[in-house]
Amino acid sequence: MSDTIATELKALKNTLLQASKDSAGKATRDLVIVQNRLYAQLESLSWLQRRLKIKGQLPPLRGWATSPDVLLRLHAHIMATRPQVIVEFGSGASTLVIADALRQNGVGKLVSIEHSDYYGAQTLGTLQAEALEGWVDLRIGDLEPWEGEHLNPKDAEKPSQWYPLSLLGGVDKVDLLWVDGPPGATCLFSRYPALPALADKLSPNAEVWMDDTIRQEEKDICERWAKDHGFELEYYPLEKGLGRLTRPGTKAVTPAPMPQTPVAVSDGDADHPERALGLDFSLPEEQGQDKG
Repeated sequence: MSDTIATELKALKNTLLQASKDSAGKATRDLVIVQNRLYAQLESLSWLQRRLKIKGQLPPLRGWATSPDVLLRLHAHIMATRPQVIVEFGSGASTLVIADALRQNGVGKLVSIEHSDYYGAQTLGTLQAEALEGWVDLRIGDLEPWEGEHLNPKDAEKPSQWYPLSLLGGVDKVDLLWVDGPPGATCLFSRYPALPALADKLSPNAEVWMDDTIRQEEKDICERWAKDHGFELEYYPLEKGLGRLTRPGTKAVTPAPMPQTPVAVSDGDADHPERALGLDFSLPEEQGQDKG
């Protein structure tokens, strides 16, 4: 009887130890992922700050703002391709970054479309502080009903809204379309009208970039755009995701090498991810088995 109890207690102890190890391992894997993501954003921010020629500081790049890794690629792309006309939907940190790249190039114009007077004023103030307002045509107008084709169902709780088409007056031969608005809470597939509204205003080699493609709605929009307007689509696995649409057969500029997040957990440590943080959650019988 006592031997049976001892065996059961030992089995229970091993079960508890294994459960504790599994729980600690999952928590550590999550911590390593967060650590890597944070490192990648800090590294991208550092390189972005080196590229920019501004005197002040960037707006906060957390929350709804475009992530540093995307802004770094956007700045590098503009300086490499020297676009003449850029249109963005949704102003903010990207406006400052694009304007800086245009000024360094010495050529080009950004038409920035914004729906909020408040955020528009913030953007204008930032541009003026850096003497960049001459590179940007900032246009502000309240969202209004969108009557064209849309992925948002006609019986949806929130009706389709978008920027006033009048804000696009005089826009033509757009080389780069950067889509980061309107807010997702506006309606389902809120960013869909961007390409239909500008399809006949694009240059032959135009590219379309969509932020936030970790969200399924943005992916669905990109895939519909690619299908309906004859673009090739590529996704970049950045913090919030980036979708890039290019014309088939055009010689798209390959993005410059960007900072890469180091792999913190090697294949040999797959069972012990905590070792990437200098910890060891091995069970007693495992300790010493994989050492010299």
